[in-house]
Amino acid sequence: MKPPICAICGKQFSSDQGGLVAFKPTAEEMEYNKALEQKGMVGHPANMEWFCEEHLPAAQNLAHLSKGEAIRKLATW
Repeated sequence: MKPPICAICGKQFSSDQGGLVAFKPTAEEMEYNKALEQKGMVGHPANMEWFCEEHLPAAQNLAHLSKGEAIRKLATW
């Protein structure tokens, strides 16, 4: 799992000062996540990203989008 660093502003924070958002996975992300389920595999789910408490509410509102689509929208706000 990645450490909690906001995908928008790069702020490092403790997990109680922000949160992890699971976005709608793309086919490639689903394939990667399935590989993570194999014994001995470790990693961060491809469709999930950390957000600081400032960006978390907006990111949660975009969870129905893919991670790429959501981050592009958030970066322009």
